[in-house]
Amino acid sequence: MSTTQAPPKRRPPDASMELLTAIQRDTIDPEYGSHYGEDRHDRRRHRWLAVLVSFLAGLMFVTSSMGAGRGNDNVASERADLIAQVNQAELRNKELRSEADELAEQVQELEEAQLGRQVDLDKSSLVWSGMGAVTGPGLALTITENPLDDAGILIDQDIRQVVNGLWLAGAEAVSVNGYRLSSRTAIRQAGSAITVDYRSLTAPYRIEAIGDPDSLASRFESGPGGAWLNFLKRNHGVGWTMESRGALELDADGGLGVDKAGVR
Repeated sequence: MSTTQAPPKRRPPDASMELLTAIQRDTIDPEYGSHYGEDRHDRRRHRWLAVLVSFLAGLMFVTSSMGAGRGNDNVASERADLIAQVNQAELRNKELRSEADELAEQVQELEEAQLGRQVDLDKSSLVWSGMGAVTGPGLALTITENPLDDAGILIDQDIRQVVNGLWLAGAEAVSVNGYRLSSRTAIRQAGSAITVDYRSLTAPYRIEAIGDPDSLASRFESGPGGAWLNFLKRNHGVGWTMESRGALELDADGGLGVDKAGVR
């Protein structure tokens, strides 16, 4: 009778054996594998980023170099323009100096040409300024007052109107009661008296003027001076007469003279 042998009992696996088996089966940690793959992918991306950054840096360098070159060209162009402007200004200054020299020569020629007339000019200035005695034909006016009418008594304004009328008619020299008038002569009222350069006058008033007698008389009578005297004659009884003289002698202005002047 055969006997059936029972299969031998298997011993439970040793824990150390199971550990070795697990190490052999799972040599690489899954998480390590996944991290390793991600690191490879990051390295590839970083490489491309480095290439891109290098390309951009090179592009910026080239662009800046080109801009600097253009800037240098602009500076050189501006410098050339400034040099051209300076040269033009120098040429213009030379032209102006030449023109000034020519004008100075013309002025000198004119001055030399006028020297021959200097004596005549000096004589004319003596006549008009009243600084020298003069003689010549002219007019003699005599004005009398009307003591019965207050407005018939002459005042300084009446004398000034007559004198200005004579100047306007073309008189070359004028005197009042022997006192020569000039641009500095003052005709004023001092109380009831009329003064010429602060020298009192008395009626009748004799006004002498040198000039062409005919034209001087017609212009005076038709001008403001004659109109003023005619108004006084008609309304206030003032009398006046005018006579032509072939030769009058008027002394120089003996009024206020200025020999020295100073400023404080």
